Amino acid sequence: MDTPQSKDQAQGTGESLPSDSANIGTQREGPPAFVGSSAMNAEQEDEPEVYYLQEDGFSDDGAGGFGAGSAAPFQLSGALPAMPSQAAGIPATKSASKTSGSSQPRRFPRIRVILLVAVIVVLLLTGIMAVFAQGTPPFTTTAQATPVPRHTATTRNPPARLTQTAKGNPTPTMGTGQGTPPGDWVPQALPDGWTNAGLSMGDALFAERTAMTFTDREMSLDFRRVGTRTRHGGTLTAATFLLTPNAKVRFAQNDLRVINDVLFDSVTQRHLIQAVVNTLPRLVTFAVQSQQQFAWVDVTFQLWQSQLDPQNPNHRIEGKEIDPGTLQPRTHHMVVLLLRVPPGIQGANAPMGGTGWLVSNYALDLASGTTLDIVQPA
Repeated sequence: MDTPQSKDQAQGTGESLPSDSANIGTQREGPPAFVGSSAMNAEQEDEPEVYYLQEDGFSDDGAGGFGAGSAAPFQLSGALPAMPSQAAGIPATKSASKTSGSSQPRRFPRIRVILLVAVIVVLLLTGIMAVFAQGTPPFTTTAQATPVPRHTATTRNPPARLTQTAKGNPTPTMGTGQGTPPGDWVPQALPDGWTNAGLSMGDALFAERTAMTFTDREMSLDFRRVGTRTRHGGTLTAATFLLTPNAKVRFAQNDLRVINDVLFDSVTQRHLIQAVVNTLPRLVTFAVQSQQQFAWVDVTFQLWQSQLDPQNPNHRIEGKEIDPGTLQPRTHHMVVLLLRVPPGIQGANAPMGGTGWLVSNYALDLASGTTLDIVQPA
């Protein structure tokens, strides 16, 4: 029997209600519907409950659970409160436990993330170190290098223009007390009067260094840097900064680099590049004249040259200058006469850093027995 209250509720939800209690059994199957205490009390007042009691629980068709007659005649609007199974006499099901367990939030796997990041960082660092290790050349030291015997450089058919010989000077090394190594230009003995004039071994080394620098700048040439035909410059005048003021005047009056165009034309036409190699200075003599101190330094050297091939202008001939008489590399001698200039009086931009010497005079390949005289004013 339908009550007015049940009809109103049915109209509010938009659903049709069964006409009598006989149609209750045709309602859809499903799990038992639990309702709140207030709703159950209101339902009990209007309509008695219809169910069948069996040993295993409530059922109306032998399949277990509530039948269609126990379904609430309206839709619930909120969550249903859980009913204790012991109070209702119904055992708890596995689905309820699974539902309650799945509602708990899972913990964020911080340890796994940290370990994963650490592994990635280690792999990246290993890769970077491997790349840098491949790009870095192996470290070598000259102290452990085994010198190649000098005779092997000339016994195996040297090229036509190469002029290396077994008598070449190796890299200068410190003396060991068993003689002076080739290429070592530390004086074994100082000239007479050197120490009495208040000069030291350091002054001797700076004198040799100044003479060697002058020779290198005077004899090295490059056709690309020689100035113009009307005004010579570049490598033709690169050594003048080491001359005394009076020596600069003599340079302008006597040196082939500036007195005419013969050397200029030869260098430019041959496209000559000439460099001083294997220099070896040697302090020879010391003298005092007119209260001025002079030192003679003999600089031996060779010349490496590169120029156009006269037979084929598209090619260049390169190698050391050859002595026509011996067919060996030609060794030159530049005798440099140095004037002592006390350090510290030439200003901040002094030649050679103001170490005490300037070039007063010079001569190339003097004849045997010929000396380079002092020219006044120095």
